[in-house]
Amino acid sequence: MKLGKLVEKNLQLELENRELRQREAMLRKLALAVEHSPVSVVVTDRSGVIEYVNPKFCEVTGYTREEALGKTPGILKSGTHPADYYRELWSTILSGEEWRGELHNRNKDGSLVWEITSISPVFNDSGAITHFIGVKENITELKRLQQELQEMAHFDELTGLPNRALFMDRLQQVIVHAHRELNRFALLYVDLDGFKEVNDRFGHLAGDEVLQETAQRLARCIRSSDTAARLGGDEFTVILDDIKHWEEPGIVSRKLLELFAIPFICGDDVCRLGVSIGIAIYPDHALDAAGLISCADAAMYTAKEQGKNTCRYWSKKQ
Repeated sequence: MKLGKLVEKNLQLELENRELRQREAMLRKLALAVEHSPVSVVVTDRSGVIEYVNPKFCEVTGYTREEALGKTPGILKSGTHPADYYRELWSTILSGEEWRGELHNRNKDGSLVWEITSISPVFNDSGAITHFIGVKENITELKRLQQELQEMAHFDELTGLPNRALFMDRLQQVIVHAHRELNRFALLYVDLDGFKEVNDRFGHLAGDEVLQETAQRLARCIRSSDTAARLGGDEFTVILDDIKHWEEPGIVSRKLLELFAIPFICGDDVCRLGVSIGIAIYPDHALDAAGLISCADAAMYTAKEQGKNTCRYWSKKQ
């Protein structure tokens, strides 16, 4: 009987040892996987003190393992996210839930990196949180490509100005703001005089240079709160936000006329152009985007009919 119990005990020990060896082998595999992971892994205690980082973390951040251990992930804060962002993060993981989101971090050398991050709590046998595991993937290049696509969708490639789509969006925003605050604003419709002749005489490269210079001259005449946009061809618009006096758009338009009187230098060639400007005022001339554009466009054509290189306010008499 005693022999049978001894054999049974030995078998039990053997099984336990085998399970232990299997568990240790699995842990070694997991450790190797984490060490060679293509994403950053960081382990902290419950208070956020770093206890482990993998080589990818060191590669991305520039911090050595020795420099990171004992610190908190706060060493990576870039100041991009408000305090509420981190409060929500901590509230989520302390409640035992996984947090997922994007973090804009600052590396040791000062460079910024975007990372898609998941942070999960680790529990002991009693169900208490003991650690947190953060897994971060560098998406900086993806963010850069997204920004480029956004700029391509909303900005004119040649001049860098907002395109028609972004102009319409901003015009609508200004209308909403002006309606709420009982403000006035002006819309200028700007068309170059003689641009076709520049293309015909000097070529399209010269025409492109003229359009680029036009964008720069427009920008020099308006405030940072205003918007200059290129609708297409040689047609531009300017939104003068929150004007205090009826004369303000005329003053800006005359500055533009003076600036456009300066010849354009296109390589070895000198190009002379004028500019016709139509002005519409919200809410005096129209209350919506289509109406304002129609009024400003009509005023611009009146300027052309009356000799070009001038500005005109919209009038019902036109």
